[in-house]
Amino acid sequence: PHRIRNTNAGRFLSPHTMFRREVVLAVLGCSLLFSAAGDAFMLSPAMRAASGVRDPRTGVPHFTMQRIGSNRALNTVSAEPVEGEKTDGMNQWGRLGSFLSGKVGSAKPTIQEEELVAASASKSRYYANPFPLKPYVPERKTVVRKIDEDIFSFEQEHGFANVSVNIRMTVIRMEDGGLWVHAPIAPTDECVAMVKRLGEVKYIVLPTTGLEHKLFMAPFVRKFPGAQNFVAPGQWSWPVDLPLGFRVDGILQDNDSTTPWAKEIEQKVVSVPVGIGTCSEAAFFHKKSKTLLVTDAVIFIPPDAPEVVAAMRAEENKWQKSALMACFLGPPYVPSFEAIAGKVFVSPVVRTFIYERSVDEHLAWVRDIAAWNFNRIVPAHLDAPISAGPKEFLRAFDFLVDPDQNPLPAGDMRPLNAISKLLTISGLVPPRAADSV
Repeated sequence: PHRIRNTNAGRFLSPHTMFRREVVLAVLGCSLLFSAAGDAFMLSPAMRAASGVRDPRTGVPHFTMQRIGSNRALNTVSAEPVEGEKTDGMNQWGRLGSFLSGKVGSAKPTIQEEELVAASASKSRYYANPFPLKPYVPERKTVVRKIDEDIFSFEQEHGFANVSVNIRMTVIRMEDGGLWVHAPIAPTDECVAMVKRLGEVKYIVLPTTGLEHKLFMAPFVRKFPGAQNFVAPGQWSWPVDLPLGFRVDGILQDNDSTTPWAKEIEQKVVSVPVGIGTCSEAAFFHKKSKTLLVTDAVIFIPPDAPEVVAAMRAEENKWQKSALMACFLGPPYVPSFEAIAGKVFVSPVVRTFIYERSVDEHLAWVRDIAAWNFNRIVPAHLDAPISAGPKEFLRAFDFLVDPDQNPLPAGDMRPLNAISKLLTISGLVPPRAADSV
């Protein structure tokens, strides 16, 4: 029988012990899945490798995020400026970007991360986080990164139990200076101040039916009442169908050329009934920067913890264990980390519960996305931007064409497979081929 190594004791678990653990994990996993698949009964949708380098201008250390295949590093800045740093409001990259874009002295000046941090330095991080989601303290730190001249990433901690990752909102400054917000995060005073420093929020987009992103949409919308709000199709909650709790100005449609941002940002939408609810996601292509924005379609697991959960770097293998548990919902076998990190990758949870149950629809969507000429990907979790194009994106979905492609560690998949079989037997979700094995 298959055995999984107990990484704490260095021994293999017996089949009987493994069976008891899998039953517990299956029950826990079902509970987590029901919570993540749609709004829980008690939760309204309305609530719903790191290295130190020195700045060439100042000699002051900055944290950077460097990916395999990346052609540059990105400054990582929170509302805690590096002591002693001096800025003139525009670094060498900002000047070069402004020169190439012809926007020196224009109505939409270049904005640096430091300006956003300064605007939020005295603002509160307080937020009443809905249990069981992390962080388990009444505040959420926001880390901002400048991805491109007009693209900014805002990250906060996200997770449950002993799993901590990041969740990302992406903001694009459009040609008229207005802001387009993708997948809002918790609107703390700190976060809102940074967004307002960028400009006027015109459009707020909920690109998925996933709970962890829907959770913050209504609170964020209330901070920007003048913005137009757009949502992915098929929003739902279970077991009671609850209202979203905010005004909806439009439903995202596939290849819609009538959206107010269509000249700058294209979109492709997939929406598929999967058991008790609909799973939808909208992908976007910012034409000027050749950037693909997705929510949960793909991820890139970095070798070290993201800056917003940097505390995990202090303990050996803690980040690896957290990433593995987030992906497999089971006991982490640390050597498996190398099999999933450092590449464009489909999360096993998304693959198991969504993509492998709606192969044709998602394969068509993926191929449509690959027709865009993007050279970077910004997902809503883990590392970003990912230096990758259509070829690497398609390769991550080879399993949709051939189930033997993109193999996953068999031992790590046992909890997910057990949960999947239980849900199939219960009739809550349609079957997948692997459940009959």
